[in-house]
Amino acid sequence: MRFEALLEKKEAKQIYLIKQLIIAGGKMNVRDIRELLALSKKSTDNYIEELIEGFQPFAEYCQITYDGTEVTFSKTPDFSLAEVERNIYLSAPKYQILMYLLEEKELNPVRLSQELKISESSLSRKIKDLNQMLKEFSLRIWQGKMIGEESQVRYFYFQLLWYLKQGYEESSSREAHIIESLERGLSLNFVSEAKARILLWLRITKKRITVPDPQFRQFKEKFEPYKKDPLYLKLVPIIRRSFSFYAVEIKEEEAMLHFVFLTGMSILSQEDFHAYSLERSRLTPAAWCDTVVLEKILRMYEPGNIRKELEATCYYYLSQIHLRLYFFIGDIEAYDRENIWQLEETLSTHNIRFYTDQLLQLACKQLQVEPNDDQNSLLAMTAIKYLSVLTIIDVRVNREVRVGIALQIDPLFKAAATNMLMLQLKSLNGVVIEPFDEEKDYDLVITNTALDVNTTIYRMTELGSKYDLQEIKKIIRQI
Repeated sequence: MRFEALLEKKEAKQIYLIKQLIIAGGKMNVRDIRELLALSKKSTDNYIEELIEGFQPFAEYCQITYDGTEVTFSKTPDFSLAEVERNIYLSAPKYQILMYLLEEKELNPVRLSQELKISESSLSRKIKDLNQMLKEFSLRIWQGKMIGEESQVRYFYFQLLWYLKQGYEESSSREAHIIESLERGLSLNFVSEAKARILLWLRITKKRITVPDPQFRQFKEKFEPYKKDPLYLKLVPIIRRSFSFYAVEIKEEEAMLHFVFLTGMSILSQEDFHAYSLERSRLTPAAWCDTVVLEKILRMYEPGNIRKELEATCYYYLSQIHLRLYFFIGDIEAYDRENIWQLEETLSTHNIRFYTDQLLQLACKQLQVEPNDDQNSLLAMTAIKYLSVLTIIDVRVNREVRVGIALQIDPLFKAAATNMLMLQLKSLNGVVIEPFDEEKDYDLVITNTALDVNTTIYRMTELGSKYDLQEIKKIIRQI
C-alpha cells in the first residue's frame, strides 16, 4: 500500500508529482509531467497551478515555479517536505476514518459524516476505497467494524502510525513501567527508538484489547512452533502482570503478539539478538529460513570474504525480515521503490536485483508464502530489505573491478576525457579505474580503437555520450 492511497486522486497526484520532481533533480519538462500523470495539457497545467498554490504557506522555505515549459523546485537546506506531507495525510478523510475506527471500534455513519463534513454517500465511497486499500492486509471494514485477524489489524495500525510519526509522544508512568518491566524481565536494553516503537505498540494494544471476540485463528496456527521459545516463556508472565489493570481477560495471544513484535519489528539490539539467538530453536520456520538464506548469501561471495562480525550483522537483519514475512502480509511503502532500484543500478558494480529475487523466492519457499502475489507489497519491500543486506556486504567486502582507460587521441583531450570517465565511474562501489597500463591486468578496458588485450573491451562510440556510459556500467555489473 502506498501512502498516497489515503488521499483523494487530485491530492495523491500532487504528492506524486512533487516527489518525482525532487527525484528528477528539481526540474521537469511539462511534457514529461503530462506523460507521468496521464493528463491533458490543460489538466496538467491546473495540477501544477494548484500545487504552487498549495505550497504558498511555505514560500519562505521552498518555491515551485512554472514558466509554461518547465517546472522547477527549490528549497532551503533546513526544510523537509515530510512535514507538509504529514499534514496532508493527517487531514485526509480516509485517515480520519481509520483513526475513528481505532478509537471507537465501530463506525457511527451519521456522527462520522458530520465530523468529516461530508455526506453519508461520500463516506460510503471512501470506506469502499479503504477496503480496496486494506485488501492486501486481508482486512476490511464491514458493518462499521474492522474485520480480519487481530494480528493484521495491529500490524497495519503500527505501520501506518509509525511512518506518520503519530502515537508515541511522551510516555505515561504506567507505560514507562511496562517498558522497564520488559527490559528487566527479559534482560534486554532498549535504545530510544525501540522504546518509542514499544510505546506506540502498547497504545495500539490498549485500544484493541477490549475488542470483543478478536480473530486469532491463523495467527495461533502459525505461532505453534514458537510456544517453547525461551524468550516467549519469559514474556508470558510479564504481559499478564503488566496488563492486569485492564478490565478484560488477558488472552494468551497477547503474549504471542508481543513476542512477534519484540523479535520482528526492530526492537532487539544486535547484541540482545545475538544472546537470544544462542538459546532459540533453529528449527522454527523463520529461524530455519534465516539459516538457509544466510548460507545462500555466503555462497554468493568468495569463501572467507565475509568475516564473522559481518555474517552476524546479516543474520540479525535477516531474522527481522523473515519473522515479519512469516507472520504478516501487506506493507506500507514509505519510500519510492523504483527510485531505490534505479539508485542501486547507478552505484552497484553488479546486478544485485537478480540476487534479491533469488533470495525472495527461496525465503517464500521456506516460509510457504506465495511469491507472486502482486497485491502483497510486503514481498516487494522484502526484496528492498535484501538489497540493503547485500549492499552492506558489498561495501564491506569491497569487490574490486579493475578498469583501464586506453584512449588514442590528442594528449590534451586524452587527459581530459580520461579524467571525465574516471569521475563518472568512481561512484560505482568497488570500481578501481585508472589510465591503461599494459603491465597490469584489468577486468575491462575502455578504448576508442582496436586493442589487442586478453580481457573484455568496450570501444567508445562518442566521447562523453550517455549511451556509452550506460553500456560501460552494464558491462561492469555483469563482470
